[in-house]
Amino acid sequence: MNQNKKAIIYCRVSTEDQAKEGLSVESQEVSCRRVAEEEGYSIIEVIKDEGKSGKDLKREGIKKVIGFVETGSIDAVFMVNTDRLSRNVGDHVLVTELFRKKKVLLRSITQPTLDNSATSVTMDLMIANFNQFHRLITAEKVKATMTEKAKAGYLPCQPPLGYKNITDDKALDRFGRKVIAINPITAQFIKKAFDLYANGNYNVMDVNDIVYEQGLRCRSGGKLADSRMYEILSNRFYIGELHWGDVHLTTAKHEALIDKDVFERVQKIMASNNKHSCRRRKFDWLLNGFIFCYKHGCRYTAEWHLNKKVKVAYYHCTNRSGCGKYFEQNKLESKVADEFKKLEFTKDFIDTVIEKAKNIFYEKRNMYDAKKSALINQRTAYECKRKTAEDKLFSKVISDDDFVRIRTEIDNDLQSIDTKLRDLEKERSVNIDIAREILNLTSNIYETYKNATPRLKKQLLGFFWERFEVSDGLIIKSVLGPLFTALVALEKAHYKTENPYITMDSNSFIKLPTMCAQ
Repeated sequence: MNQNKKAIIYCRVSTEDQAKEGLSVESQEVSCRRVAEEEGYSIIEVIKDEGKSGKDLKREGIKKVIGFVETGSIDAVFMVNTDRLSRNVGDHVLVTELFRKKKVLLRSITQPTLDNSATSVTMDLMIANFNQFHRLITAEKVKATMTEKAKAGYLPCQPPLGYKNITDDKALDRFGRKVIAINPITAQFIKKAFDLYANGNYNVMDVNDIVYEQGLRCRSGGKLADSRMYEILSNRFYIGELHWGDVHLTTAKHEALIDKDVFERVQKIMASNNKHSCRRRKFDWLLNGFIFCYKHGCRYTAEWHLNKKVKVAYYHCTNRSGCGKYFEQNKLESKVADEFKKLEFTKDFIDTVIEKAKNIFYEKRNMYDAKKSALINQRTAYECKRKTAEDKLFSKVISDDDFVRIRTEIDNDLQSIDTKLRDLEKERSVNIDIAREILNLTSNIYETYKNATPRLKKQLLGFFWERFEVSDGLIIKSVLGPLFTALVALEKAHYKTENPYITMDSNSFIKLPTMCAQ
């Protein structure tokens, strides 16, 4: 009866493990093909969804099946059981109605053949309900198991970037057999991201750009989304905590990757949001986040003005009513720079820092000399190898093809060594530049700040100062930053001049009877 009628076979397995091991897919195809051929159908295609759940229709295979049905190019679809089609009652009804409309037979080889009668339709819906029930009860069991694993202190899912899943065959606890461990390849970038953001001079996008340039990649090989980097910097999993569903543990089984103090400092910077460099702006003003209005307590912002065909930038208070005056960018930034003239390290602290910097630099220089010597020796060896190959070519010991192959390999190796030597030289230049900055900073803080790049100036501002309160273009109150404050408390640094309006307590606010400038 079904001679010359066309059919397709649809197979589905629900887990990635089944997909990789090939379980059940082949047996589904064999069983369906045998029944279809016995009933006289010609199989035109076998469609498979491997490692896919039946909870919805977001499967390439089932979409292809629906495409065949809609075009009317087939007469029947064979599958082992209707739970292969869907384990969702709503989706099942939607698809089966399409089959009936297009007059395509839905043939389940392990279930009775159903027609369009009320009894058959009702039985089909009952079977669909049981299929959905099976999926839901399985999901409940899996979730319960995962919850128990989380309560035991183990993350029951894929770990965040910087960690990896491993199998511990020696674990006594059954939950501890598949655990989370630090991934040394990606962990270094996560640590770098936290360290960069913790100094308060980079926003999330800046951090993401830097770690991408240094080698951090997502699965597709591209840069992480900025939103994902924000999630990473907010994830308490990195300090050894576990938060999964309703389970919240301050001490989990995995090893902490980030120091808690660093993590909390990052959260504090994030919470301040607009302060310093917490987000990328069209114009990155140097004093953003450091200048506040003495009268209103609002932070200052800056903008460009076109004044007599000359473009000039001004800082001003952000209070809605305003302070009535704008202050030129260069003049206000110059007054802030003058504040650095009043800061000074003690001699014993300078000597300690210089000695430490010298030791680190000499250590790195010795490492540089050793690496450079090794690379030069490698280059000499390859050059000798190339000469030997040339001698063998003229002595006809090797063929021309062999010589070309050997020379190409050697040239590639030599280019690689030259690249490493250039990178090594750049690294040495960076090391000496850092040492120079340290020496300059300890000897003259003001000159170091004045000659620094804008990015370095931002870092120095964050190190030495918490805020400046300004009125009428004059700095009324200066608040030292927590790091420099600690050095003052330890008598490793001091403020050169006595001034009642300088404070090391960022929570205090000195009220002045009259406006006075420093």
